[in-house]
Amino acid sequence: MLDDYPVSGVQIKFNWKGVADELPEGMRVIFYPKSEEGRKVESYLSVEGGEVKVPPGYYDMVIYNYNTECVQIRGDGAYETIEAYTGYCSGLDTSEKMVWAPDPLYVVSMNDMRIEKSDDVLLMEFQPKLVVKHYSFEIKVKGLKNVASIVCNVDGMNGSYFISDGTCTSSVAPIYVEANRGDDVLRGSFSAFSASTFTSTRAGGEVTMKLLLIKVDNTVQEVKVDITKAVAPPPPPSGGEEEPEPETDIEIPIDEEIEVDDVEVPPGGGGGIGGDVGDWDDETNVELPVE
Repeated sequence: MLDDYPVSGVQIKFNWKGVADELPEGMRVIFYPKSEEGRKVESYLSVEGGEVKVPPGYYDMVIYNYNTECVQIRGDGAYETIEAYTGYCSGLDTSEKMVWAPDPLYVVSMNDMRIEKSDDVLLMEFQPKLVVKHYSFEIKVKGLKNVASIVCNVDGMNGSYFISDGTCTSSVAPIYVEANRGDDVLRGSFSAFSASTFTSTRAGGEVTMKLLLIKVDNTVQEVKVDITKAVAPPPPPSGGEEEPEPETDIEIPIDEEIEVDDVEVPPGGGGGIGGDVGDWDDETNVELPVE
């Protein structure tokens, strides 16, 4: 409780211009005291902002949008450890462990803020930053009529985001990819956390997208696509150059075509995803590089 402490009113205002077309539900703000005798202060604000009562002192502060569908928060007891991540997928008809792709996450982070003792309301304006990138792709498929269903994921992307310093850690499991079929084409999309510019902590390994094409006879064709170059961040600017605005919607170019052999539907079976899609030792494996 702050009733026994002198407090200053801090009026927070959010500037969403050029940040988001669809605003989140609301924002959570946390003030972490720099002194041992200080107390953590937190509040839930509207997307326009709001007033928070904060005792005078020095603080580190984070703000992020809450009540998202997939993004979860852990380690919020300290400024250095508060981390956004996503949990394991549930309800999918596959034995392979995957994690959900994150929703749009908008953050503000500041350290060594001084809140002065004041009878007047202190005004602060922030522009939240989107730290999730959205990727989409399209793959031509010959023989798509032989495919009953599709399971798709991408491995090697960032899996969590530390709000205080903008660093990321690698995903503990492949990220689930939403894939849909069209006329002789597969379209898909996914999202992943994006480290603050030039601070990525993801290992420099390959990023691989895997498609499991479950055929109408319950056999499975596995296709792997190396998308490392397509998702790599741009190089840092040369001396004197301005840092460009990072892209948040990225189209992954895939020129190669997948070919699915014709199969016969077994008698009395409608095909589908009845088999165990976690065992691929005897299945077709095709690798497609992406420039």
